[in-house]
Parts: sequence; structure tokens; C-alpha cells
Amino acid sequence: MQDFDPQKDEDRAYLAAALTAYALGLKTEAILSRQRRSPAEARGRQIAMYLLRTALGMSLSRVARVFNRDRTTVAHGCNQIEDCRDDPDFDLWIEQLSVGLSSVVVLDGAPVEV
Repeated sequence: MQDFDPQKDEDRAYLAAALTAYALGLKTEAILSRQRRSPAEARGRQIAMYLLRTALGMSLSRVARVFNRDRTTVAHGCNQIEDCRDDPDFDLWIEQLSVGLSSVVVLDGAPVEV
């Protein structure tokens, strides 16, 4: 078994999917699945992709690669989530997920000072 490395795109995607799944009461595997799933699971996937794009600054192409999707599919999903941010409650919720994700991923690889 390989060690978890938050600098690897695949591990970042797993972390975003796990955080999103937990927040929505879904299974991480459902969000990461290549198969068509329920609307709730599809929305969870869009949220996880959005978090990678906005909180971690990953390109559409990188997000698409780790989710085994087309770049335009990722762009569409991110736009859907961005449109939902007009709702203040959803905006606060997604911001909290974003902060949670970015707080556990060291973006520049530098050691965290305590």
C-alpha cells in the first residue's frame, strides 16, 4: 500500500471526495466512481471537483484526469456549483468545506510551522 501524499493529484481528489461525501452523507467511492450515479452523488462529484479547482487551484485538465472525466465536464460541474453560491447558506457551507480541504493540504510543499 502506498503512503498518502497530499501533493499527488489522486490523493487530493480522494481527500476532496471524502470530505464532500462526509458532508453529504454519501460514500467516497460513489463520488469517485466513473459510473453514472444518483443526482445526489453526481452533485457530490461536482462539489469535490469544484473544491479541487478553487481551494487547491488545480487546473481543469488535472481535475478531469483524476476524476476520469473530460475537461468540459469538469468546467460544467464547477459552473453549476458556482451558480449555487448565490444562496448564502450554500455559499457559507462550500466555503467551510474549502477551508477544511485547504487546511489539510500543504500547497507549496513547505513544512508547516508550529
